[in-house]
Amino acid sequence: MSRAALTIARRDFADAARSKLLWGVTAVLIVATLPAFNGLLGSQIIDDAADAAAFVPMSFQFYVTPLAIIVAYRSIVGERSSGSLRLLFGHPVTRRDFVLGKTFSRIALVVAVLLTATAALTVAIVATYGELPLLLLVVVAAYVAAYGAVMTTLTVGVSAAAETRLQSLTGMLGLFLVFGPFRLWHDLAIPAAALLFTGSTSPGISQLDPGTWPTWYLYVQRLNPMETFTMTHGFVAGLVNSTSGSVGDTTVQLFGLCVLLAWAVVPLMLGFRRFDRADLN
Repeated sequence: MSRAALTIARRDFADAARSKLLWGVTAVLIVATLPAFNGLLGSQIIDDAADAAAFVPMSFQFYVTPLAIIVAYRSIVGERSSGSLRLLFGHPVTRRDFVLGKTFSRIALVVAVLLTATAALTVAIVATYGELPLLLLVVVAAYVAAYGAVMTTLTVGVSAAAETRLQSLTGMLGLFLVFGPFRLWHDLAIPAAALLFTGSTSPGISQLDPGTWPTWYLYVQRLNPMETFTMTHGFVAGLVNSTSGSVGDTTVQLFGLCVLLAWAVVPLMLGFRRFDRADLN
């Protein structure tokens, strides 16, 4: 990354910290996750400290995407709408430098928030069990942070492609509506895939019974980044502690991780391409 991009990233992160955005969303995330997580500790769902550490990603499953939207949906298009880019590009700064700098600063913001919230959950684990599986916690925290980086990069890509803040926000909310906890992905994509692979939109699959899941269903599920995050957390935990996670079908799991990477790279590339060709006057 160029020196100009690093300078933009540092200044953007500092501006966000001064605006109290970092602290405000951190407090909201802790309030949203800690009480529910603490209520599960010591229950039949979470038996010990290792299970608690492995469960940490599940506490964030519905919050990472909204967090990324809040932090990054204005990252590019906000500057474009304000007209400040014309002044910025009067200096030796390229559009690539600007997009990269904004991407890294917003990733840093989201990761800082997620790691701080994870630290709060860690305190609850230690307070309940008196011990901490440090390696397992580090791995799952890195997994949560990586997912946060993916969704942030996706949001920056949408922001780069959009012409107005409303377009950017609408685009990301639309993705969250489709992929989030509203079952639209399951109700639309799964029947379409079933028709393609089986010739029927009702292949007799039960979400609660993995024994009814054909191979194609496993791969189609992983095309949804939010489902991939949820379904792969056990694989990540199982790599460190086999009693607290399940590695499962390695090929399917690795496919899901590749899909997450694609959700980070492709939208950012397409967004930058559109931004690079845009008339900013």
